[in-house]
Parts: sequence; C-alpha cells; structure tokens
Amino acid sequence: MYEQIPQVQKLLEEDSIRQFIGEIGHPFVVAVIRETLEEERKNIAKGIPFDYGKCVEAIAHKCRAIRMEKLQRVINGTGILLHTNLGRAPLGKDILSSVTENLSAYCNVEFHIPSQKRGKRGGFAEKLICLITGAEDALIVNNNAASVFLILHHFARNKEVIISRGELIQIGGGFRIPDIMKQAGCHLVEVGTTNITDVSDYKNAMTENTALILSAHRSNFYMRGFTQSPTLQQLATLKSDRVFLVKDLGSGNLIFNNDDNVAQALNYADLVCFSGDKLLGACQAGIIAGKKDLIATLKKDPLMRIVRVDKVTYFILQQVLLHYANNRHGVIPTWSFMKQDLHAIDKKIKKLSKKLKHEVKPYVQRINSKTAFGGGAMPDKVLPDYGIAIAIDGKKASDIATHMVSQPVPIIGYIQNDVFTINFRTILDDDIGNVADAINSLQP
Repeated sequence: MYEQIPQVQKLLEEDSIRQFIGEIGHPFVVAVIRETLEEERKNIAKGIPFDYGKCVEAIAHKCRAIRMEKLQRVINGTGILLHTNLGRAPLGKDILSSVTENLSAYCNVEFHIPSQKRGKRGGFAEKLICLITGAEDALIVNNNAASVFLILHHFARNKEVIISRGELIQIGGGFRIPDIMKQAGCHLVEVGTTNITDVSDYKNAMTENTALILSAHRSNFYMRGFTQSPTLQQLATLKSDRVFLVKDLGSGNLIFNNDDNVAQALNYADLVCFSGDKLLGACQAGIIAGKKDLIATLKKDPLMRIVRVDKVTYFILQQVLLHYANNRHGVIPTWSFMKQDLHAIDKKIKKLSKKLKHEVKPYVQRINSKTAFGGGAMPDKVLPDYGIAIAIDGKKASDIATHMVSQPVPIIGYIQNDVFTINFRTILDDDIGNVADAINSLQP
C-alpha cells in the first residue's frame, strides 16, 4: 500500500496544486504536500486505503487556506468605517496610483532638490501639517503610540506626568497609558476620579518634579451621566516654562468642529498628537504638532531612528494632506463614505438586487442599520446606514459567513440576531459585482 504514495514532484505537477506555487511560494506548497503525505502514511497504517484524487484535493484545500492568510483586498460590510482589523482608512486608487508613479524608482526622501544637498525626511509633509493646522512645527513617526511614548520619554523621564483617572485608557492590542508611562520612565500621577475631575485636582497635584499634564482622548468609549472634565483651555492655565500641556487626540480630525479638532487643540496645548490612518484618512503614522522648540528637540532624540517612517508613508501622507490643503478632503475614501447620504446607499443595494438571480432574491432583505466610526474615532456617534440580511432556511448564519469570506475577494460582514448581515455604506460600487456573485453561488 505504501508504494502508492506518490513522489512530491509528481504532485507538484498537478494543475490544481501547481497554481499555488506563484501565490504562496514553492516552499509552502512543498511543505503542505509533505505534511499531507505523512498523514496518508498514518492512514494506511490504520488500514485506510490511499486515494490519489482525495490526496490532491486535500493538498489544494490546505494551499487555498494558506493563500487566504495573505494581505489582500477585502470587502468591508461590518458596519465599522475605520475597522482596525481591516486596515482602518482605505487609501483609494488615486493615492496608490501616485505611489506607483513616484516611488517605483528612486525618490528624494533625504535629498533637498532646490539646494542639491542632503535634506531632512518628511519636510514637505510636515510643512503641510503646519499650514493646515496652524502648528509651529510638526513631526511624523510610525504610529500614535510612538508619538505618546516619544513625548513622554523625552520630556518627562524620571519626572511626574499628571493625568485624570478617567483618561487612563486601554485601546486595542493592550496599549495602556499606565504601561506606556512606566516604559517611558515617567512617574504617573492620577488625579480626580473615574467620572469627575476638576482643574483644581491637577493644580493641587503639581510639584517641583511635574513635567507634563497629559490629556488623553477616550478613544473607544464615552461616559454619560454624572461626569465632569476640565476643558483644554482650563488646563492651559496650569502651563509654565517647565510644565507642558500635551493632548493625545487619538484619531484627530482636521474638519469636524469638536474636541478632536487638531487646530482647536493647538490653541491651548504645547503638543498635540494623533493618528494618520483614522479620521485623517491616510496610512498608519503618528503625527506630533505644536511648539517649534519642543518639536526641534524631539527631532534630535536618538529614538527618532527607531520610530521614523519610510518614504511610502511620507508620500501617502503628503498626497492626502494636499487634498485637505486644496479643500478636496471629500475625495478621500474615509470622508467619501462618511458624506454618503442614504439615497446613494440605497442605490447601491438596488444595483445589487438587479444582479441577483431570481431564485436567491427571496433570501436577501434590505434592512435599516447603523455604521460606527470605529478606530477610536468618535465612539459616541454613528452614521445611518442600509444593509442586507441574508437568511436561508436550513443554513446557519455562520455557514453563510464562511462562504462569503471564502470568496476570491473575501466579504466580511457580521451576524446579528442569528442572521448574516452586510452594511452598505462602506461597499464600493466596484464591490457590488463581487457581493452579487457570492450570494448567487450560495446553495439554498
């Protein structure tokens, strides 16, 4: 029976297996074949006869599962606009086309073309941040956690940092403000209570060793009821030559006139930091904006070598910021999704309906829904939305979800009240055909 086990090379020549070499790599395919053949040997030892066709099918199935682990495009129907697991802000074709056009060869990431001398990274992008927000200077690092750490480590190592108990946040991935302060070498000073903190609490906690007052945005939650927090303007009255006020905006926006607005925060805080891939609508980055002298010392910190970003990040931020500078932020996908009215969303669902087979239409129902901002942006606000609920007698919602995520372009929805659901605010027009094909291929 063991002589029936084929050689690895023979299996590599099978069309259904060979196709995966270019997609997941020769070593992966060979490893899967060897793993499967070992399983077949164990089956033969148990008296289970070898079946060549089933062996080939098993190898192809495993390769297909590995291929799904690759970074790839997915369709977001989760009802979360800035979904951390799905890459947060989508970049859009125009940005990526400009990346290809400008960065497929060499670029002037550290070369100042006007002077023909070595230049500094991020120069133009950081100048745009200043022009748009009114900051004296700006600095770009690899994410907002790095922004917070760099500020704390540079200005408050072995010194006290005062923060409200109601802002000792933890966000996704286990990022905790107290842990970051400890790693940065700061002494955390908690003031107030979870729900009530007054400006006098900060003032009474200040000592000769106080370096910073940190105000942190409650990224993923909000508090209602009997609550009170001082405004940034009130906290600014406590600043001095040796005590700085730092605002971690988390998401940070350049448009909405609310507590997340970068320009407004810069009226009072010495330094403001925020993310690049949330409401800004760009890629992962941490942006620090504020006083010129403070930013200058941060740029000289040895840690900058660790937290600096690459040419792709600088370029994407530059292109996105140009849209803001030219008052064209509406073309940024994040803002385009936000600005959609319900009529436009309804049109997408009607377009989908026209592509569905007659026999599957009864299983698809339009529903009223809501989409959250996500990504630590405005946790107390949602956007009205429409979606579709797919329910088939005898088929579990989890089975439908598995079918949808197994498509050539995986479709990510959610299960609500035991029904698989797709929200349509974040569905692109180009995605509708893929969604229709996936639904049409469901077997009732």
